[in-house]
Amino acid sequence: MTTTADATTTLCFQAIPADDLSRIRRAAVDDFGHALRVLVNHDEDGAPLRCCLREAWAGERITLISWQPLVDAPDNVYAEIGPIFIHAEDCAGYRDTGAYPEDFRHRRLVLRSYTADGDVHHLTITDGSSAETAIRELLADPAAVVVHSRNILAGCFMFAIRRG
Repeated sequence: MTTTADATTTLCFQAIPADDLSRIRRAAVDDFGHALRVLVNHDEDGAPLRCCLREAWAGERITLISWQPLVDAPDNVYAEIGPIFIHAEDCAGYRDTGAYPEDFRHRRLVLRSYTADGDVHHLTITDGSSAETAIRELLADPAAVVVHSRNILAGCFMFAIRRG
């Protein structure tokens, strides 16, 4: 089997695009017509923010929106729409795209690889301490074009990973 990702492959960790989030915040509705719901995070273990790939701090204003992360094939049956948390106001986004999000390192996750057509290719369950190895194994298959990290309990989208 020909592989396209190995231990030296650069990974690119992708949060929700800032331009999309700015557009949604300005409109005060998400792409599916849901009014934005602004909340104040009261938990010490904050909600996972998909704008900057960290957990919300106590007292931060956050918003719950619906998001469809399968941008490569939005009309595919696997193009799920689900709830995600973002900052209520614009933030700096995720800057260190070559590194696994440290605030999510303690989380168990489901990794799903997708083909160019948007079909689920492979699935695996792992934790943040071994995530990069599992991601590289999924991306070693040339048919896999993107991997999505998903919350193991709620099933919601966390972030995307592509070959760098």
